[in-house]
Amino acid sequence: MLFYKFACTDRASQSSHRRGFTLVELLVVIAIIGILVGLLLPAVQSAREAARRMSCSNNQKQCALALQNYHSTFKRFPGIGTQSESAFSVLAQILPYAENSQLTNLIDFESPIYHGGYFSRSIHPNNEKAAGTLVPMFRCPSDPQDDRFSEFDCDASAGQFYRGTNMTVSTGSGRDDAWDMRSKTDGLFYYGSRSRFRDILDGTSHTVVMAETLLGDGATHTTRPVRDDAAVAWVGHGAATNPNVESLTEGPVWGWYGYRGYAWISGKSYSSTFNTYLPPNPKHPDVCQLAYGWFSSRSHHSGGVNVALADGSVRFVTESVNLDLWQRAGAIADLEVADGEL
Repeated sequence: MLFYKFACTDRASQSSHRRGFTLVELLVVIAIIGILVGLLLPAVQSAREAARRMSCSNNQKQCALALQNYHSTFKRFPGIGTQSESAFSVLAQILPYAENSQLTNLIDFESPIYHGGYFSRSIHPNNEKAAGTLVPMFRCPSDPQDDRFSEFDCDASAGQFYRGTNMTVSTGSGRDDAWDMRSKTDGLFYYGSRSRFRDILDGTSHTVVMAETLLGDGATHTTRPVRDDAAVAWVGHGAATNPNVESLTEGPVWGWYGYRGYAWISGKSYSSTFNTYLPPNPKHPDVCQLAYGWFSSRSHHSGGVNVALADGSVRFVTESVNLDLWQRAGAIADLEVADGEL
């Protein structure tokens, strides 16, 4: 019994003096965990962006197939209209061919999108609900910008707003007179267009019909905004053709506008169109002249943008694409298909 007592006492003493973590060891463990997190975080972020890019590509594929289905029904592609207040976008017109007929029923194509004077515009009551409805198919999940726009062509005091779009349709190359879509351009879409597959003489697999862009911030700036990749510089009423767009943004401008992609329902050039005059993701803002101009494809995807071709395919076009090839891809019938692939 005495031996047992001493043995128990000895074990209790050892237990009470059991060694724990020292401060140095704890700091080493924390440092190792921090290094592992630092190594894994970029991989996780890369995987998330890859998933967002794939989701964006799928959305664009839906739009491209809807265009094909529209053409199958009407034997032509949708046009944009002839006047800005009633220029319903191509996106609005393909909704029923992408299983969005319920939203289509909210659109009154016989009424204007908005009405009123330049400084007193409001969304027409017959189209207010549709204009303020989010269409996930028209959004890129990599763009975190708020897609509610209440500064342009609506009455914010009455609670009106538009929902924006990252998906835009091609008005052509933007070269020569093709920057002004009020008349026929060298692309598939412009005011009053009724283009058909047979008009695409350069081949459907070489012709761009749709690409993504970034949403503006919804504000008007008197000076160049800090975030200008989605800003639009208004340069006045010149008659420039084939300009150096970057130099235009560095000179005096009338204002900086954050209305890029502001309304999926509107066919205005800065709302739901682009041209291939500038390469994807240019390092300078877009330029607006007479409400038309040079509007580029942009994204937050690393290195390029998702693009849909007239044959219904979708591919990723890099920022380093040959500019001549890219511009020709916007035109449907220049009969000069540049060597190489987008």
